[in-house]
Amino acid sequence: MTSSHIRKFIFTTLGLSGSVLLNFNTPGVTQALTTFPSFSTTTNLSNSTPRVQPKQNNLQWVYSVAERVIRANGLDDYPWRFQISDEYDPNAYADELNKIVIYKGLLDQIHGDDAALAFIISHELAHHTQHHFAQQEEAEANLKEKLLKEAESEIVQEWSKSKTPLSPATKDVIKQRIIIQKKQEFERTMQALSRQHEFQADEIGYTYMFKAGYEINAGLRVLNLFLRLPSDENSSHPPTQQRINALNQVMNKYLWSSLWIEGNERLKNNPQPLKLDISEDGVSLRINSRFVSR
Repeated sequence: MTSSHIRKFIFTTLGLSGSVLLNFNTPGVTQALTTFPSFSTTTNLSNSTPRVQPKQNNLQWVYSVAERVIRANGLDDYPWRFQISDEYDPNAYADELNKIVIYKGLLDQIHGDDAALAFIISHELAHHTQHHFAQQEEAEANLKEKLLKEAESEIVQEWSKSKTPLSPATKDVIKQRIIIQKKQEFERTMQALSRQHEFQADEIGYTYMFKAGYEINAGLRVLNLFLRLPSDENSSHPPTQQRINALNQVMNKYLWSSLWIEGNERLKNNPQPLKLDISEDGVSLRINSRFVSR
């Protein structure tokens, strides 16, 4: 994850960012990857919830859920990367191009709940597919330029109002006051945009999850889990209760049967699970596109 202000603002999806990366060279991970070729995901067409073979570790679990959500939503034209952080925090975030990081602490809190994991993954996929990063960077650049020009103009106006010459110290005080005001305006505007993106990621993520055939209330279970965490009014995320209220409205907005039919049709037309590999970075799992030869 990059260190710029805006990337911290946009990509911290469930908590504070920063991770200790899982090393794919460890014996446990190497052993886990060797089991993947025999792993498969199947669907019970009489039930909207997919059946999956028992999972031996977090990597298999993330793969089994993620590749199904990706196929069910037609997001398999290009590869996706997934990374598990050793941090024991209830956190996950979208990072870089087509990359998602999930913390072990979050996986532990939802252990065994495929649908909850599907919602988390789907939320992060939505940040990518809705181009939130590009929108935030563009908004940040434009807003900084606008506020800088405004600040320069207001500083000159403040100085010109005085009927007597201002000392350098007084000029500096005026300048610092206006700069602080513009910084606060910048942070409020960027926070509002980031919160708007979170609501959108919840909504789009809900449709992704349900198209993959996962249980309808999983998103509410995840958000209710975060409701127990301390609230932060300065967070880039909306208050959790607001997200819960908004998600309830989303669940009433969409016809569940049409979502499931659309996703199930994609899964039937493309039934072969996507292949996986280790990414070139050596620390993340790559779920390949459907164009990789099998």
